[in-house]
Amino acid sequence: MFRQTTRQATRAARNVRNAHTNAELPPWANKPAFPNPNPEAAKAFKSQYEATKHHAEQTSSLWRKISWFVAAPAVLATAVNTYFVEAEHAHHREHLAHVSDEDWPKQYDYMNIRSKPFFWGNGDETLFWNPVVNRHIKD
Repeated sequence: MFRQTTRQATRAARNVRNAHTNAELPPWANKPAFPNPNPEAAKAFKSQYEATKHHAEQTSSLWRKISWFVAAPAVLATAVNTYFVEAEHAHHREHLAHVSDEDWPKQYDYMNIRSKPFFWGNGDETLFWNPVVNRHIKD
């Protein structure tokens, strides 16, 4: 009995929810969106679309060529130049590793200022200390 009353209540609720679908549709709902298509407008739209598509193909082809024949060689030339500059720097760093403290460039007052020792390592070297590049000369 409980099941039957539950089914009836469900059907009644469904009928109330769908009552608007059984009503008559408004007059504007039965009309087509474009009752009289204009063939001239359709032809103009199609020609404009084809022209845009052709222009897009030409433009994308141009930028593809620019990427391959201008940008890629420029990146390659920059990479080769950077390699030689960094190789020269590496040679210079190798030379500086053998320079004595007396011949090392002058230490200015603003270099290697320590108000208190660092809490790591020996307390004198910064967190990014590189013994190949950095040198702390104590007078």
